[in-house]
Amino acid sequence: MLGILVVVAALVVGVIAAGIIIVQHERNSRSAAPLTAATIAATGPELPGTAYVPPAPTAPPAAPVDPQVAALNSLRGQADADQPYVSANLAERWVPQLSAKQNGLVAADVDGRMVNWTNSEILAQNQRLRQQYPGARLVSSDDWSTFDLQGWWITLAGATFTDPDSANAWCDAQAIPADECFAKLVSNSRGSAGSTKYR
Repeated sequence: MLGILVVVAALVVGVIAAGIIIVQHERNSRSAAPLTAATIAATGPELPGTAYVPPAPTAPPAAPVDPQVAALNSLRGQADADQPYVSANLAERWVPQLSAKQNGLVAADVDGRMVNWTNSEILAQNQRLRQQYPGARLVSSDDWSTFDLQGWWITLAGATFTDPDSANAWCDAQAIPADECFAKLVSNSRGSAGSTKYR
């Protein structure tokens, strides 16, 4: 009998304790600010009273860059960077012209392979020629009056001469095909007539 009373007393104490916990929880819930849409907007979806750090804004994805436009920009940048050197050291002198290419030109490369010359191909060829012939520079036909056609990219050797025959002799010594290397006078003080001499 005493055992039953102990069990009943323990159950009563447990029920009373649970009731107190539930009542206390209800009081705490009523005293806290209600979680409204405005509260969530101001503090984020975290619990009220916690610090909310808004997410960093994300930049929109970058538009894909057309490789031909990028190559054209690189060609223009290279010609602009080379122009002071060309003006100071190559202009008004005969120089070996190593290459003249325009975007869309279909022509053979030095190996005889037919190439549809794109801006990327022209840029790559200029970089190869610069490595092969130290001092080589890039010019745009748009920047110099001795070029008739617009939109051409020309690679010039860094060697300079007082006459066209010496420039052509340089091409012969390098064993560069005659249609790739010939004497050119780069100038803005004269026209194109007489500014080119082929081998």
